[in-house]
Amino acid sequence: MKCLCDERGCDICGVEITEDAQPVTAHPFRRSTAFLFGNEGTGLSQKECEICDFFVYIPQYGGGTASLNVTVAASIVLHHFAVWAGFPERGREGNKFIVADRPQGHSRGLYCTDSIEAVIEERKMRKENACDILEENGSSHPQESNGLDLMFTD
Repeated sequence: MKCLCDERGCDICGVEITEDAQPVTAHPFRRSTAFLFGNEGTGLSQKECEICDFFVYIPQYGGGTASLNVTVAASIVLHHFAVWAGFPERGREGNKFIVADRPQGHSRGLYCTDSIEAVIEERKMRKENACDILEENGSSHPQESNGLDLMFTD
């Protein structure tokens, strides 16, 4: 991931409560940014933290539990990034947002047009490929390995 970000000229922002983390409300962004969100229970791993250029956290207010579901956290952080980046607000018509036209070349709808046999075959191949990757990395048990660990091995 680090090489990809270097090639594309972007930072990697870890969303994690660290000593040097800045509140996302301060908009500490400098350029295009890739975001890395941790597990809801344990957060980012040490390896994941090492590849981050900087960290943000979401300020918590009031009493009660001070934690957020990872999808809620992602929504908040990406919203703040969009505001900082100056993305234009989506237009509204009545009480609905205007949906953008579908890009050219995207003819598939929101439903699967493949036959059930084709779907089964594709899923079977994905599973076999995943097992091959795990075996190459010394684990034949998927629960013993984390996909991110496989990506960040030395």
